[in-house]
Amino acid sequence: MNKTFRRALAAAFAMLLSATPVFAMTIGTFNIEFFTMSGSSEDRSHPYTPADMRELADSICRSGADVLALQEIEGNATMRFFTATALPGWKYFGNDTDGTQDLFFLWNPAKVTLVGTPQLYYANRTGIFEGRKFKLFDRPPLVARFKDNASGRIYTLAAVHLKSMTTVGKSDAEAAQRYNLAKRAAQTEKLNELAARMEGPLFILGDYNSPDPQKEVSFPLLGLRHGYSFDNWNNNLDYIGYVGIGRDKLGEVKETETRIRHRSTRRKDHPDHDIIAVEIRD
Repeated sequence: MNKTFRRALAAAFAMLLSATPVFAMTIGTFNIEFFTMSGSSEDRSHPYTPADMRELADSICRSGADVLALQEIEGNATMRFFTATALPGWKYFGNDTDGTQDLFFLWNPAKVTLVGTPQLYYANRTGIFEGRKFKLFDRPPLVARFKDNASGRIYTLAAVHLKSMTTVGKSDAEAAQRYNLAKRAAQTEKLNELAARMEGPLFILGDYNSPDPQKEVSFPLLGLRHGYSFDNWNNNLDYIGYVGIGRDKLGEVKETETRIRHRSTRRKDHPDHDIIAVEIRD
């Protein structure tokens, strides 16, 4: 191999490396479905056993996510036990309430660092439906900033869980549907406001509780192109919205199956949502 050819080969290799996308960190969303150690008669949920939690941890590790927005968490006690026994070294922060529907962030501190203290948005806002006041968010958006340890870049993440469209158990299904639509419209209006007011790259990710939420929000959403994030309904409810960053800076959305055999049946998967995640290019 002569010197001229070696130089040309080295130059071509360098160009190939520069054209290959480098990923900074991976973010994702996961509705664990009533993630509780105690169980709940209200939600008809069963406690997660240590074995269940180890399977969850395996799914999270397989997803490659460095940060996850979590939905339907019982609270700090559950997350503390989970990380101590199944994900040692990982950290969490959430809005601990008396219920099993809390929003949390879970992250790997070897890859990312929490910047500041996460904040709830629109926690005390209300709306009006047919003359009656309602609480705008039963699960207010939880907003946090994370720094990618490798690049030093900071990204803002907003964990969300929007109003369900179900009318099951309602005596007046039509009135329930009108209420659902009114509440969702008020919620997505605030998400649009949040997207407009934040500076820098922002990701609004979570359970949007709709198979087609793109028509409800002003910012672009990423979801699965193939398959379903909510297998029990053959539907997609989980999305990652992005603002202040180009689509070319993001990889393809990937799905990680989270079904726990012990908790599932032939017809129903539990947890009922899979993890969806996307890589951010450096």
